[in-house]
Amino acid sequence: MLCAALLHVVSPDPDLSRAAQDSSLSAVTTAIAQTFNLAHHMQLNSSVLLRTYLIHQGSPFSDPDFDAHKIGYEGVPSAAIPFLAWSNLSDSERLSQNYKAYKEFFKFLLLVRNDQMELNPDQEDLLEMLKVTQLHIKGLLSNLTSIMAALHFPVAKAEDTLTLQAVGANNFEKKVRGYIVCLRYKEWVDRTVKDFARLTKKFPAPSFSP
Repeated sequence: MLCAALLHVVSPDPDLSRAAQDSSLSAVTTAIAQTFNLAHHMQLNSSVLLRTYLIHQGSPFSDPDFDAHKIGYEGVPSAAIPFLAWSNLSDSERLSQNYKAYKEFFKFLLLVRNDQMELNPDQEDLLEMLKVTQLHIKGLLSNLTSIMAALHFPVAKAEDTLTLQAVGANNFEKKVRGYIVCLRYKEWVDRTVKDFARLTKKFPAPSFSP
């Protein structure tokens, strides 16, 4: 479900008619609800992607007891945040942090897909999942941009932390990096679902009478 809603800008301009303002708010709340649904869909797929990725990398990645949660990789966004700090985020901060994280994931997943085309060129299921995941992220970024623009929130510029030197990693390093990207992506999608659960309560979608 890739839904990039086209939104009217919500404005406090007193010259706007009340009907126009209500229509703009309705578009925002609908877009937030649609993005929440998209995030749920991405959450289900992220678990499948992580399992599929590990299966195709061979030992030790495919071993039942494999766990590398403590491994990090520079530039890969981490969703970790203390509960109180997360609860106190403003709507603008919440959306901005999601936007910046998924801008980075889009680039990292492209790198992982390129790595897997070299390491596992015959694993079409994994390659297709990586491609579809990028499409989901592209749709989510479009929705986030529209929502932030409609609410007059600034769209923060995401830093380009992925360098060309990353291409020169050896095969094992590429497998580890791909695992970290898929794992951190799953963790971020879990957080995004929680973020939009809060936003849908604050901006409930309009109900339509039959």
